[in-house]
This record gives sequence, C-alpha cells and structure tokens, in this order.
Amino acid sequence: MGEAAPLGDSALLGALPTAAQEELLAAATPVRLRAREWLFREGDDADRLYFLVSGRLRVVVERDGEPRVARLLGPGAAIGELAVLTGEPRSASIQAVRDSELVEIESDRFLAQLARDPQFGTELARSLARQLQQSGGLAVPDSRPSVFAVVPVTGAGAEPFVDALSEAFAGLGATARLDRADGYDWGAELASLESRHAYVLLVAGPDDAVWTDFCLRQADRVLLVADGGPPAPLPAARGCDVALLGAPTAQTVAAWRTAFSPRAHHVVPPGDDDAAGRVARRLAGRSLGLVLSGGGARAFAHLGVLEMLSAEGFTVDRVGGTSMGAFIAAMVALGWAPERMLETCKVEVAQRSPFSDYTLPRYALIRARRGKAMLRSVFGDVAMEELPRSLFAVSADLLSGQMVVHRDGLVVDAVGASMAIPGLAPPMSVGAQLLIDGGVLNNLPIDLMVADEPGPVVAVDVMRRIGLDELTASAGSMPTILETLSRATVLGSIERAESNRGLAQIVITPDVQSVSLRDFRSIDRAIDAGRRAAEEALEAGAKEALLAALTEEAPASAALSATR
Repeated sequence: MGEAAPLGDSALLGALPTAAQEELLAAATPVRLRAREWLFREGDDADRLYFLVSGRLRVVVERDGEPRVARLLGPGAAIGELAVLTGEPRSASIQAVRDSELVEIESDRFLAQLARDPQFGTELARSLARQLQQSGGLAVPDSRPSVFAVVPVTGAGAEPFVDALSEAFAGLGATARLDRADGYDWGAELASLESRHAYVLLVAGPDDAVWTDFCLRQADRVLLVADGGPPAPLPAARGCDVALLGAPTAQTVAAWRTAFSPRAHHVVPPGDDDAAGRVARRLAGRSLGLVLSGGGARAFAHLGVLEMLSAEGFTVDRVGGTSMGAFIAAMVALGWAPERMLETCKVEVAQRSPFSDYTLPRYALIRARRGKAMLRSVFGDVAMEELPRSLFAVSADLLSGQMVVHRDGLVVDAVGASMAIPGLAPPMSVGAQLLIDGGVLNNLPIDLMVADEPGPVVAVDVMRRIGLDELTASAGSMPTILETLSRATVLGSIERAESNRGLAQIVITPDVQSVSLRDFRSIDRAIDAGRRAAEEALEAGAKEALLAALTEEAPASAALSATR
C-alpha cells in the first residue's frame, strides 16, 4: 500500500520549523475531492488556501473564452496563496484529476504565520515566482495519459484481451494493473502505483458498480471492451475508446459510435497477435501514423518505404493518404504484408492497366469502369469501420470546393473518390457531392493525421520535386495530356503540402523524377527509389528519432506488476 507524501515535503511548508508546521496544520480542515470535481472557480472569493496531500489537480484558466490547462499539481502543492495575499478573486480554477485529499487553512491564520516567520515569507515569494514563470506563457503541461480504465461491458470473452493489453502496456513502460480488492484505500493505492509506474490499468468488473465508478472517475482514458454485440448503457463513458472483439460489422460500429461518441474505436480480429499492442500504443499516444501522398505511378515508391520500415521492425497503426497514396494506405489498413501489396499492385495495376479504358471525352478521358472493377477485386465489400487499423482517404467536392475526409463507408468508394483525377476520370456522385481526387486540396494530409490523436507520424511525399524533364519524360518537348492533368491536380495543394511537412516526425521524399506519373509499368524503379530514400533516412537518424518517440522513457526493466 502506498502512503501520501507528507506535507513536510511541501516546498512552502518545509520552510517552516516543525513546530510551526504542526501548529498551522492543527488548525487545518481536511477536504476531499472526487475526480472531476472543482475545488474553486476562477473569479471566486479567496478566503483560504489549500495544500494537496494526495491525488492530482489541474490549474485551468480562461483565455479567449476557452479553458486551458496551465499546470498539473501533485502532493505537497500549495493552492490559492496568491489570491490570499492580494485579496483579489481567484485567478484560475482548480479541478481534481484524481480523487484527492487536501487540507484547508483560513487566510487569517496563514497571514499571521507569515508575519511571524521571515523565512516563510522568502519561500513564499520563491513559490509565487515559480508559478508566475510557469503560467506566463501558458505552455501546455505534459499531460500524456497514464491511468486507464479498462471496462468489459458485454460478453464473456474480454479477459484474454485484457491480459494481452496489460502485457502490451508493459512493453511500453513500467505498468501496474489494479483489479478490485476489498480492504484497499483505492485512491491511496492508485497514487502509490502512479508514482512508481508509467501506466496504471484499472480493470473494472461488469457487476461492480462502485468499483467501476471509481475507475471511470480516475482515468485519463477509458476503454470499453465489447464482444461486438449491441451497446450496453454506461453514460459516464462517453468520449471513451471502444475495443470491439471479433469481426464487427459497420452497423455494429455505428451503433457503438452513436451510444458513446468514442474518441476512437479499435477492431480486434480473432487471431491478430498484435491487436492488443495496437490498442495499447494508440491509447498511450505511442502509435505510428503513416501518411502517403498521391502521385500516380510514382506512388509505388510507398511500397519500398513500407518494406524498409517493416524490415526495421516498425509497425504502422494508423494510416491515411490521397489518390494512389489512399490506394496503398487501404492495403496497409487491412494488415497486408509488403510482399502481398507488391504482388497486388503488379498484377492489378501494372499488368491489367485498369486506367486505360479511354472514351470520347464528354465527362473524362476514361470511363473508369476498369478502375472500379480493380478496386472491387482488391478490397471487396470491406467497410472502413471494419478495418483493424485506422484509415482515412481524402477527396474534394467539385461543387462546394471543400475537402472531404473519408473515414466511413466502403473502402472501394473512399479510395475511388480519392483517385478520381479531374478530366482523366469522371467525378464520383455521392448524394449532393461530386467527388474528385483529393490532391486538388490536400495531397499530403499530415495535418489530418496529427489532429486525430497523438503519436509520431511518418510521411512519404512523391510529388514534391518537379522539373521539365519529369513532365516531358514521355512526350519530347511537351507533356502529354495525361501528365498535364495528373500534375495540375496537385498544383493547388503544393503550399499546403510544404506546410504539412513540418508536422511529421519524419518525411521521406523518394527521388522518382524519372518515373512518369502515368507509367504504371515502372513499378520496380519506383519501389527501388522508395527503398533507397527510406534507407537513407533511417541511417541519417530517423530510426533513432522514431524509436524515441514510440517508446516510453522508463527504466530498462519495465516489468508488469499486478495488484488484485
């Protein structure tokens, strides 16, 4: 069992002689806060101050009408002394992050002690100076999630997954698991475990409302574990993550989304040995995201990059892309090995030429029937919601001029819309939208990946370099109409792509200028260029940077401890 840090360890109270500490604390009143409760609000009157005995609090300030977390406070912290000294209203709000214990001291007693002890005044001035320095720029504190509530809600098959999830977290950093146990002071036990571990898993029980409520209240992230059946009522878990075991349909996923508005859902297919690891990495903000640009035949270079990342042991958990990048991203989301992706591209794209069914150009240069048949052959009727890895594809609405981000619906429809180069292929009509190639607005959508959830991002850009030799490679002095249409598609998003590059942990730019945009038979040359670019980047420090971003800085013996 862990014990709360004594208030003598407080930098402020520690400046007082022991007798003075005891005298001040003897007149203090204990205060208990449940997680999510407010101690006071910005603008409230200030007639007392507090010392945090156990738990965790956050300091919240209003800026431009929006609440922002300025600081996190741990045991020993003094709270509210500035307002007591100035007599002004509270300058910030204080909310409990965990169940917390504090002591409350009336301002008159505090000020009297301050008048009697000059050393106390000196330490108080230092404390206030540190606080003002920390809050001046309102830098976002390091508030990565560390406490996770794992709540099995339907079915009886969750226990093996929860065990695998615990082991997966242990691979990321020192991890403790806490199940329901009578006789514990749960708050004190959690505080002790959190102080000694990078991650704490609170495993709730489906038939224990009191313990489940405690877990939900304390957690930075909540993960519901279900067997794919209909949602169970659990109002406090809105905004959680949901792990759906088995092979849930798109309709099942939609039902859980409606019930809980989850931050993310995770499909856990049977026999997928890395599913628990993927969920753990995404919950902890340690998952690798991959963004693949459009670029016609040059996008085959993505396959070479994927091959090198796989060879170095990197696992992609989230993926998104535009145009041909979306096509390859969808195969990554399915969990295909690089070898299978390569064979599929060689047979379905390079050999069968699905983009060559030319027609009289009333709507476009090709009918796109072969392309649709190819996509159906590759992806079948799989919906994006059913994929084991998160996927998005980008298209543009010709009518509204707005970017469209596909996260739901059939993979063939999302990828098909993202690949519909205007003028070359006819727009895809979806409801009140006419969808065309997403490269028109966002050919390198790193910004969308970064906005989804934390975790490092690797991007592969095959359209950054441009020169006369590239455009005229297959047509002498002037580019062909196909080359012109392909390149013109991304001209409007070049500036955005350049800005997006700064958001990624690593950007790999294969040298594929010698590959014509519509020369899909040059697949081997494009793949070789991707391999070379990835190898150079990894050798130049990208490998170490990714490893640092994907692993918790924790002791080498990041063992799993379990408390039951």
